[in-house]
Amino acid sequence: MSVSQRKVALIKELYKEGIDEFAKLINSSGCESHTDEDIRVRRRDHISHFILKSVVAFNKLKKRWFFKQEARLFKWRFSSLNNEGIKQFMRINNFNFTPISQSEKEDIKEYLQMSSPHISNINSIRFYKVLFSHVISLVKKRKVFVMNGEAFVPEGEIAFVFVPYFKRILISSFEAAREDRANLYNDERFTHIFANLENNIHIENTILVQDKELQQYVSLDRLDKLSETSYPLCMRVLHKTLRKNHHLTHGGRIQYCLFLKGIGISLSDAMILWKNEFTKIMDEATFNKKYSYQVRFAFGQEGSRRDYQPFTCLKIMESIVGPRDYHGCPFKHMLQDVLENELTNCGFNALERSTIMNLSKDGQYSAACNKYYEMKHNCFNDSLFKHPNIYFNESVKYHTSYRYHGLDLETEDAY
Repeated sequence: MSVSQRKVALIKELYKEGIDEFAKLINSSGCESHTDEDIRVRRRDHISHFILKSVVAFNKLKKRWFFKQEARLFKWRFSSLNNEGIKQFMRINNFNFTPISQSEKEDIKEYLQMSSPHISNINSIRFYKVLFSHVISLVKKRKVFVMNGEAFVPEGEIAFVFVPYFKRILISSFEAAREDRANLYNDERFTHIFANLENNIHIENTILVQDKELQQYVSLDRLDKLSETSYPLCMRVLHKTLRKNHHLTHGGRIQYCLFLKGIGISLSDAMILWKNEFTKIMDEATFNKKYSYQVRFAFGQEGSRRDYQPFTCLKIMESIVGPRDYHGCPFKHMLQDVLENELTNCGFNALERSTIMNLSKDGQYSAACNKYYEMKHNCFNDSLFKHPNIYFNESVKYHTSYRYHGLDLETEDAY
């Protein structure tokens, strides 16, 4: 879904929930209107940003969540600006970018068209000339023409120039937010608001293992056992395939690598795992040349150096899976006979296999995964899993609880 489509969906939902003021603010083309109502709405927006930033300032995961949402919101709001709105934005923030002249555009029109094939009429689009270092992401994706160290950015992509500035300002403002929160510690007008907001910010998808008690269970030498006891089927299949074929296609490598990152495997251990397997069918030079970069990239050590999170169940279900691939959701993407064989290898009897496969056939993929968990753990789970790493964490907690209470002697060696 594109930025504009997501924005439309958000605005529709805001109107549906009766949050008309904010919906209009997101869709604003600029700041031409200065009525008392407009100023009041903008003021409320500024206050809400300040309060929410103060709420998350002391929590690393929630601060990361807030940062991502604000950066996304900035892109959406910027995409609504018209030409005058963009000019005003640059003037307020002291940016001196100006569109290139028509004569300059004519001189390089052919190159501009090659770098922006989606633009049908180059003459109708404004291009801004900026230092290429300001739009590295666009250069990397070959979306801009670069000449003499300067990039020619079409107006539809100009937000990429400002997003890094916005992120830097936002990061630097967290320290002030922490001080402001500390100064308001005894002010009951704010403490109640802060407490309620903290309890209502849920970040299920930010699930990198933080509990050191769990870290001891994710060393490399325990992965084989963990894949049998605590992996969801999608990750169990990838691990088994990696061990058997010593290779995974691109989609499988990304899906499994991020999952491993999420359960606490370090970059150095991940590199050892992938190298040990891949070099069973290729030499080390080939691995280093073709595959090591991707592992480092997933851990945020290459490319844009983003903190990539493990895939959610929804993202995995939406994966494009080819005949040679093993990633995706087994309950959605596997042929039924292949799925049945996998369930047999997991130790399920005919009745158990039939129960899971019937849910899969009916398109109830999350329910099939949940039933898989219940049968594997001999327990009842009343909420469907939305993330493979949440499945893993719950499974580890379950087995650990059994171990601590002396209920399962076998799990002592498993962990």
